[in-house]
Amino acid sequence: MEKTLVEMSLEESWQLAIRKEQEAQELYRVLSEKGTGGARELFLFLLEQEKGHERRLQDEYDLAFRQEW
Repeated sequence: MEKTLVEMSLEESWQLAIRKEQEAQELYRVLSEKGTGGARELFLFLLEQEKGHERRLQDEYDLAFRQEW
């Protein structure tokens, strides 16, 4: 049984946010392959935006939870 957002730790919530960014990337990748012209360009733009979001979330996650001693 999956935890609800309220039941998740901060680390689990952060991991979920990263997964959601990855899922959005997959959606926009598929849509860009199906789209043409302006629609394709829009989905490619949105894909790149989601990649940036994931990178920022992953960088912050690493700082918060993956500190090396």
